[in-house]
Amino acid sequence: MIEFFRRYFKKPSTRFAGAGGAIPPTQDHGLALGAIAIPISEWLLSPDLDTQYDAWLLGHQVGVASPYVEKTILAALERLRQSGLDASQLVPRVPTILLNVLKSLRDKNVSAADLAQEISKDVVLVGELLHEVNGAYYSPAQRINSIDSAIHLLGLNGLRMLIARAAFRPIIQHQTGKLAKELAPRVWEHAEKNALACRLLAQQRQIDVFHAFLAGLLNNVGLIVAFRLVDQTGITETLPVSASFQKAFFAHANALSTEIGEQWGFPASVLHAMTEKYDLRNTGSPLTHCLRQADQLAKLRILTNSGLMSETDSKALLEAHSGLLQCFERLNQRQE
Repeated sequence: MIEFFRRYFKKPSTRFAGAGGAIPPTQDHGLALGAIAIPISEWLLSPDLDTQYDAWLLGHQVGVASPYVEKTILAALERLRQSGLDASQLVPRVPTILLNVLKSLRDKNVSAADLAQEISKDVVLVGELLHEVNGAYYSPAQRINSIDSAIHLLGLNGLRMLIARAAFRPIIQHQTGKLAKELAPRVWEHAEKNALACRLLAQQRQIDVFHAFLAGLLNNVGLIVAFRLVDQTGITETLPVSASFQKAFFAHANALSTEIGEQWGFPASVLHAMTEKYDLRNTGSPLTHCLRQADQLAKLRILTNSGLMSETDSKALLEAHSGLLQCFERLNQRQE
């Protein structure tokens, strides 16, 4: 896993060329929200949003627990972080096919035909690719069924993000313990919306779109690891309900996300944003702002879709921020 991401984040070539024809390196069709002048402000919703979201996320997977259970779980999280153990070993390995595709992406002479041949070896990746280009963002006049045509439409950046999402999906979704298995679909729902919101806000603000997308995906990895650790303790099948416990638990999970990103060799800008995200005393980098606000927009969209907030009320919270409102509306276009 570590080697996978180290290879992944090596700076790719700036073009594709070869027998299959040129592939534009930075196409990102269908996602531009226009050249909107948005001040990098500290827009954040009420802390009540986080409370509502946490209640939705955990659902019925909470219960009253003894102080012993709470202390045991928090101590295990602390040991995991302090021991120097590789926390990423708690998540599934990335399929070999993704390594081969990413290796191909670094080759400046790779052609569309070369990439199509590599991608065609993995039926799941083919499905992801065709689903992406035939979705609402690209809205082709006719359905695309050719891998070559799909690669031409996506371009380098779109392909990189698709592969990143394909790599992260099993990391978050494929769980076996009771708590992690029950909560993984909800964690993944937020991860996808968070990454997409980061991507859209980064485009508006003309900062690195791919790094923003990665930050959005990385944000929830530590939470899944924390849920898995609770399962592995064997002392409870639910998360203790007390507010003090959950505050400490989520703080550990957030820190784990950053630490796992370091172990995987994520870009420094992504790690910096992850570190700054929860330090609201620090104004932070533009990417930090994207990550903070994307997290809030993703939570707001989930609560709205779940019927816990009305669409009208949610949009009213954003009416003074046209770019954020547009981003919020776009988060409803991906329905996996």
